[in-house]
Amino acid sequence: MVSSSVGLSSSGALWRLGLPLAIFAILWVDLVRQLSYMWSTSEQYAFGWFVPIFVLGLFWKRWMSRPAGQPSAPPFWLVALVAAAALAFLPLSIIHEINQDWSSCSYLLTAVVVAISLYAVYLLGGWPWVRYFAFPVCFILVAVNWPYRIDNSLKHRLMNAVTAATVEILGWLDVPAIRHGNVIELSTTSVGVEDACSGIRSLQSTVMAALFLGELYLLRLPLRFLLLALGIPLAFCLNIVRVLFLTWQASSSGAAVIAKWHDSAGMTIFMVCFGCLWIIALVLKRKGQGAEDRDPQPSTLNPQPSTPLPRAFMVAVGCWALLCMAATEGWYRAHDISPAQTVHWGVQFPTNYLSAHKTWMDPEVLQVLKCDRGDGYSWEEPDGGHWSAFFFGWRAGAATSRIAARDHRPEYCLPSKGFRIKADLGIHRLPAHGLELPFREYIFEEEGQVLYVFFCLWENGAETQTGLGNSKYLDRLQSALAGRRRLGQQTLEICVSGYAGMTEAEAAVRQRLPSLIQLGTAPESPAAPDLPGER
Repeated sequence: MVSSSVGLSSSGALWRLGLPLAIFAILWVDLVRQLSYMWSTSEQYAFGWFVPIFVLGLFWKRWMSRPAGQPSAPPFWLVALVAAAALAFLPLSIIHEINQDWSSCSYLLTAVVVAISLYAVYLLGGWPWVRYFAFPVCFILVAVNWPYRIDNSLKHRLMNAVTAATVEILGWLDVPAIRHGNVIELSTTSVGVEDACSGIRSLQSTVMAALFLGELYLLRLPLRFLLLALGIPLAFCLNIVRVLFLTWQASSSGAAVIAKWHDSAGMTIFMVCFGCLWIIALVLKRKGQGAEDRDPQPSTLNPQPSTPLPRAFMVAVGCWALLCMAATEGWYRAHDISPAQTVHWGVQFPTNYLSAHKTWMDPEVLQVLKCDRGDGYSWEEPDGGHWSAFFFGWRAGAATSRIAARDHRPEYCLPSKGFRIKADLGIHRLPAHGLELPFREYIFEEEGQVLYVFFCLWENGAETQTGLGNSKYLDRLQSALAGRRRLGQQTLEICVSGYAGMTEAEAAVRQRLPSLIQLGTAPESPAAPDLPGER
C-alpha cells in the first residue's frame, strides 16, 4: 500500500490532501443518499439530516486535539476484514436501493462505511487514533431507522402512556375527558394521539442530541449516561405538555385548531428540550472531573504536523464506491419495465347504497402517508355487516413510494383508534377478475367490538405479489434480484364487523371483492379517486 507524507505547509498540499479526501468522500455521500430516503419519508427520522453535519463537526473537533499517531503495518486479519467489508458494499447497495426501510440492511450498510473509515484512521495513526476518533465516525449510526419491532413497540407504549397521562391531568383541571384506547373524547370533540404525538420523535431526537452534546463537551462516560438518562424523561414530559396543550385548545376551540398548532407546538417542544439538554450538559461539564471533561489545552494541539495520508487506499475506496453506485443504477435500469407491461386496478365503492358515505380522513394522517391518490367509504351490507374500505395509491418513479406504502398498515393505524390486535392470520389470496390479491388478515378488538381487517399491498409490475410479505427477509432479497425499482404502489384495506367469525367475514369479502375491484384503473390516471383536500 502506498502512502505519502504530506506537509500542510507545502505548495502542493491542498491538491495532494484534498483530492484523496474528496474521492474518499464519495463513500459517505452515497451512504447519506441511501439513508436520506428514510429521512425524507418519515418525519420521525427527519433529524437525520443534521447528523452528517454533526459527524463532520465532531470529527474536526477531535482532529484539532488529536494525540500523536502510532501508525503500523496492519495485520493480515484486519486487511482481510476490511476487504470483505468493501466487497459487501456492492450487494448491500443493490439490496438497500429498494429496501431503504429495512433497518437490518441499513445498519449493515452503515457499519461497512464506518469500518472502512476507521481503517483509514488506523492507517493514519494506528489504534490510538481509532479509539480517539471512533465516536465521531460511529455517530452516523444514530440516523439509521430503528428495527420495526422495537420502533412499533415503543411507539404504542408511548402513545398509551401519553394518552393516559393527558386524561389524568385534564381531570385535575376539571376538563371532562374519557379515554378510548389512544383517543381522548372531550365534551366538544375527540382527539387522537397518533404516531406523531406519541413522543417517539422526541425520544429519538433527544437520544441523538444527548450523545452529540456529551461528545461536544467531551464528558466522561458516566456523565454521558447521566445526560441521556435525564434527557429521555425530559422529552416524555415535554411531549405530554404538547399533547395537553393541543387537547386543551381542541376542547375550547374545536378539533380544527389542532392543525394550526400541531407543527409549531412540536418544534417548540423540541427546541425547549434541546435547550434544557444543553444547559444540563454545561452544568455537567463544569462539575465533571478528569482530563476528558476539559477542553484540550493549547499545548496538546498539533496544528501543523506532517500527516501520513494513505492516498492509494482512499482513492481506491472512493473509486470502488463510485463503481458500486454505477453498478446499482445499471442493475435496476436493465430490469426496468414500461407502464404498458403492468396490470392496474382500482376500487369502485358501492356509492349507490343509501348507507354509503365518504369517510373523513385526518389531514395529518394523509400527510404522513404521502400518497398521490386515495379514498375511503363506509356502508352496510344487506347481510347486516358493517364495512369500511380505504384505497391509496402512490405513483411509480418516486423513490420513497415503497417506504410510504409499507408504512401504511393496520397494526400501525388501528391501535391509535383504541383497537388492539388479537390475531395476525397471515397472507390469504382472494380472487377478483383473474387476479389473486394478497390480503393479510387480522382480527382486532376494542371494548367488545371485533373487527376483521383485510389488507392488500400491491406493486404495479411485480411478477410475484406477496403483499406485506415484502417485509420478510427472503421477499426483500427476491425483489432486489428481480431488479424492480420504484414501482407504483397501492393498498386496499377492508374492515368489516357484524359477522360471527373470520370464516364468515372472509366469505363475505370474497363475494363482494369482484364488484369492488375495477381493472384498468391506475393510481396515476385521472380516473382514480382524489384525496379529500388533495395537495
